[in-house]
Amino acid sequence: MRQFIAESELDQKGCLFVSGKKFRYLYSVLRCRPGDMIDVRLPDGSLQPMTLASVNTEEKTITLQAAGQILSDKNDFHARAAEKAQSKTEFWLFMFAAKPPKMELIIRQAVECGVSAIVPVAGSFCQKSCIESAQKKSSPSDDRWQRIMTEARQQSGCPFETKIYPCMTLDKAIETWKSHVQEKCTSQDQSLAIVLYEQTAGTKTLHESAANAEDIKVACVVTGAEGGITPDEINLMQKNGFIPVHCRTNILRCETAALYGIASLQTVILEKDLWQ
Repeated sequence: MRQFIAESELDQKGCLFVSGKKFRYLYSVLRCRPGDMIDVRLPDGSLQPMTLASVNTEEKTITLQAAGQILSDKNDFHARAAEKAQSKTEFWLFMFAAKPPKMELIIRQAVECGVSAIVPVAGSFCQKSCIESAQKKSSPSDDRWQRIMTEARQQSGCPFETKIYPCMTLDKAIETWKSHVQEKCTSQDQSLAIVLYEQTAGTKTLHESAANAEDIKVACVVTGAEGGITPDEINLMQKNGFIPVHCRTNILRCETAALYGIASLQTVILEKDLWQ
């Protein structure tokens, strides 16, 4: 179910005023008209049902009016689904910098899948122009990726915001992950880090990777760009606890592999009690 992401709280009268690109999303994309109902995700994470009270097409503004009480976790489908999926495991994506259109698709799909964080990585096989683009798009001065993530969150109904990190080297990415694991986990068994690899030597399946892990609190998948990942980069990640995983299907494009990897990792972890 779609939702609208609000950038500000309601005023004292329970109204929210929308303009600019947000106006275009409601009026032209969702085709909302006066009287329509829409769920609005407020900055504090709560979900507020609202009525589209008025539209000014000349000034391109919309007024939304609160309709009823804020939805609680008990009757908020999105909150309950997210709580169930995220209560045990937080998912991250480390994505080697791919071509800009592919990165945008990967980011959109990752947010729709409910990943908590996306980390662009400058790898040895990444094209220089792709790294430069990822560095620019992941900086606070460029909001394109942020807009893509907001649109994906509105489309999917995800109740929490995905964090995107600045594009960084592999060494820095590993350091970032290890620091997060130390913060969230009391033991290494509570984390799982896999890297999708097109070669078969020294790799495991997803089920083998997750078989011995218990109460996984944080998990991540690493995906290469168009050129793949170098053996030296694989070795570096292995030394730091990342498990190379080879999917016994066809060789996937990077934008397909990212979505496939996230979905597969989520399924293996969240349904572990069933397949074990």
